[in-house]
Amino acid sequence: MSETSSPGLRERRKVETWTAIHEVAASLALQGDAGQATVEAIADGAGVSPRTFFNYFRTKEDAVLGIREPFLDTELSGRLSTDDDLLGQVSRLLVTVARTAIGDTDSARLRELTARYPNLHKRMMEYMTQAEALVRESVAGLLANDPSWSAGAEGFGPEETARMLVMLAGVPARFSATNPDADVAQGLPEDLGPALALFHHLQRKLS
Repeated sequence: MSETSSPGLRERRKVETWTAIHEVAASLALQGDAGQATVEAIADGAGVSPRTFFNYFRTKEDAVLGIREPFLDTELSGRLSTDDDLLGQVSRLLVTVARTAIGDTDSARLRELTARYPNLHKRMMEYMTQAEALVRESVAGLLANDPSWSAGAEGFGPEETARMLVMLAGVPARFSATNPDADVAQGLPEDLGPALALFHHLQRKLS
């Protein structure tokens, strides 16, 4: 196999091209009006064609933010179990799926961009909503196949129960991410343990 056809080399070049496009897009947006970061200007700055740009990003907003559509690995989804701290499992899965959209993007810069430009914040939230939908679908399937959950509760079926569970599971992640003492560059939290412990403590106190 020649060097130019090596899968490893092709993947590295894809990563390099993706990074180059994102860096140019983010720099243009931070230098002035985000409207200056047109697809043509971004592609020109990255040394690629507009057609190549769309092989890597769906929109210029995605390129500026450095985000992708989230995805849920079937293996991770299959690990969900109703046997042990389901809320904690779902909370951690939410963060994992959200990370597939954000990847290794500079979290501090991402926050600056979304704070400066409302349309970028909206785009970011669209992807986070997609991440929640992926997890909600997986959780609904889990509950539907578990006899102790499939009958529903309080008149609500597995899908509605899953929707509520995913909403609740998002609280520990948001709590950790917005902790005033957290490193702003950290982005999505790595360790949800303390936040989950507080959440469960409040559940016991309030129930």
